[in-house]
Amino acid sequence: MRLSIAVLVPALVALLAGCAFGHRFWAVKPGVDQVLRVQSGDRVYFEMEEGAADCTWDFTCDDPDVTVAIEHERGDGAAAGIAKVMIRVHRGYDGPSTVTFVQRQRGKATDKGFTVTLFRRTGDAAFWR
Repeated sequence: MRLSIAVLVPALVALLAGCAFGHRFWAVKPGVDQVLRVQSGDRVYFEMEEGAADCTWDFTCDDPDVTVAIEHERGDGAAAGIAKVMIRVHRGYDGPSTVTFVQRQRGKATDKGFTVTLFRRTGDAAFWR
């Protein structure tokens, strides 16, 4: 079976583009404290349920080399909303860093929360893990 250039070139470009922009993870389990090994350029994506209309997730992170963004999508009526989260690790990241997520209801923190601790992967070992 022969593959044409029209199929191979776009596939190769997509593969190389994915390598150039860091890794992407979807391994975060909302509500559970966890540790992730990351490197510069990595992005972590995950979603969390927000519950009632007056519940939202908020975060704190004191590391300027880590950007966290939350996009809130409201549910219809009594349906729960979704919070889409992206954690981006910038170039020059040394770590470790902690991102703390807290659910708020009417502006007050609830008892729901968890942390994501980021540690920097180093050397060739990171490629194989």
